[in-house]
Amino acid sequence: MARQGSRDRGLFERPKGSGIWWIRYHDGEGHEHREKIGTKGLARRVYEKRKTEIRDGRYFPPENKIAVRFDEIAADYKAAAQKDGREIIRGEIGYRRLQECFGGMAADSIASSQIEAFRDKLSEDLSPATVNLHLKLLRAIFMRAVRAQSVSSNPVSRVRFCKENNKRLRWLSEEEEGALFAALPDWLKPLIIAALNTGMRKGELLKLRWRDVDLATGTITIRDPKSGEDERVLMNETTKGSLRTLREARSKIVAPKGRTPETPSGFVFTAPRGGYMHDLKRYWYPVLKRAGLEDFHFHDLRHTFASRAAMSGVDLYTLQALMRHRSPLMTQRYAHLSAAHQREAVQRLDRWHERQKAAAER
Repeated sequence: MARQGSRDRGLFERPKGSGIWWIRYHDGEGHEHREKIGTKGLARRVYEKRKTEIRDGRYFPPENKIAVRFDEIAADYKAAAQKDGREIIRGEIGYRRLQECFGGMAADSIASSQIEAFRDKLSEDLSPATVNLHLKLLRAIFMRAVRAQSVSSNPVSRVRFCKENNKRLRWLSEEEEGALFAALPDWLKPLIIAALNTGMRKGELLKLRWRDVDLATGTITIRDPKSGEDERVLMNETTKGSLRTLREARSKIVAPKGRTPETPSGFVFTAPRGGYMHDLKRYWYPVLKRAGLEDFHFHDLRHTFASRAAMSGVDLYTLQALMRHRSPLMTQRYAHLSAAHQREAVQRLDRWHERQKAAAER
């Protein structure tokens, strides 16, 4: 009869409840060895493999590796992200908060329980959506480190994210739009025009390059979107006219000495001096203050696009395609706007009947 629990002999979880499993075994000379593996199933397989290697005389103790610190994998991710033109959330703030919590620690020693404590601490002062942005950044850092084999597993994969309220719906009125454009600097207006008329997300707009804009067919190609496959966005005449004017103006700029002029393969929407706009909030928040707009986020420009489409009579199926929503439930939040438009259309029939009745009485 097998000893109870013998199937998990040589396995232990550290810290308890972290989901990180280690193996413990003795080699042919009686020396004890411990290895941090990851999941329990993988630990069990590695443990059996080590026992077989020791029994067959094929075991050679692994060399002691210098532990990689969190600072190193975070710096590696940050450098790669900046090279690819990806935005680090809220500038340096998110990165700095991660450093304050995990800086100096061996990356492989960071447990899910510690990340949960970090999440709970942030939740005391930040919104669920902002907390999740920090967790997503931390997850991305570890994912890159796992691919580079700097760490054995991603502890963020076992952490539950905060529940967000995705039902928030805020859009610009005509008066608010007028105030917004009056407060915008001229160089920033093409970005806002594109956001209002395409419904594209902020990250998609900031990463957009001229090579992905086809003014002849009126289409924009979005590379590596949330869905995982390249997507197409249609441009109306307002967007095409704005981008055409921007491109013509950009082509007339003479590059300063020592710098190469901007090419059509560069970013469409750039910082005032050119290059990727790493810190949009630096310009966006002062604009909102000058315009007197309260409780308005950049993402609400996307809501404005969808709300206006729904109120213009666009059906929800078409709106789902325009918004590139994976589920119709995500589009359903605009249903009441479409319904209001339909009620107004039906009420027009009353006015038509009234005119017919008045004509018959004359």
